[in-house]
Amino acid sequence: MLFSKADGILDLRSFADFKAGHIKDATWMTWPELPEHLNELPASPAEFFLVGKAQAIEETSIFLDSKGYKVCGSLIIESPEAMHVWGEKVPGLLVSGSQSKTLWSPNSLLVEFTENLAFDAKKRRPSALDLGCGGGRDAVFLAKQGWQVSAIDNESRVIKRAKQLATRSGASVKFRCCDLKKTGCLTEETFDLVMVMRFLNRDLYEPIKQMIKPGGWLVFQTFTEGAEKFGSPKYPNFILKPNELSQVFSDFKIITDRMDSLSDGRPVASFIAQKPQDSV
Repeated sequence: MLFSKADGILDLRSFADFKAGHIKDATWMTWPELPEHLNELPASPAEFFLVGKAQAIEETSIFLDSKGYKVCGSLIIESPEAMHVWGEKVPGLLVSGSQSKTLWSPNSLLVEFTENLAFDAKKRRPSALDLGCGGGRDAVFLAKQGWQVSAIDNESRVIKRAKQLATRSGASVKFRCCDLKKTGCLTEETFDLVMVMRFLNRDLYEPIKQMIKPGGWLVFQTFTEGAEKFGSPKYPNFILKPNELSQVFSDFKIITDRMDSLSDGRPVASFIAQKPQDSV
């Protein structure tokens, strides 16, 4: 069936209708909510199978196309009864309940870091700061792992989406909306981990060093030279130079320093380093 080949099944109906019966492994997200919940979708060009009323499917298809996604098929359901009639034709595929599949995922470098960490975050409750947190996926992921997480971004609409993701995921994150370029945005608080994903502000290099506790970690991944060929980012201020991070953080113990590629082909530098224990 078409939905078995999709990256996600989006059920656009009301939550009551979704709970009454939906395709196994479907994700509930109504059409009016979708534009404000893009951070809960996988990266484009993912493919989706849509379930819902004809008008909602049409509007959602147009919107997803404008964002670089694809729709591989749809199932028009105008009533809960119609859903059950469909389910009788395909035994075993229709389930009930509120379980909605999670489609988003954190940065793979952050997952790599947590999987290789030597301590249990849920017992020690370490602290982390996410600079330029965007839609909040990495911050929420860490919070779900037991970390005490603070996250900063300068766009209020983005922070709103991040807070919504945290709420829907049952995670507690201290989000803050402020401009990292301005005095007062950063506090004197220190953290066991500072992470920077798809974001670059060279003026923060020294503050980042100071914000990491002795023995703490830096996880940094952002675009490097060659990304401009794909259209974004274009400006040198947002693009790392070769070996830039290893030079700036040469006083740290470098764990990972490599080049990776995103699903769209853009090159990124993946960097993990530990601050020396005897640092002041």
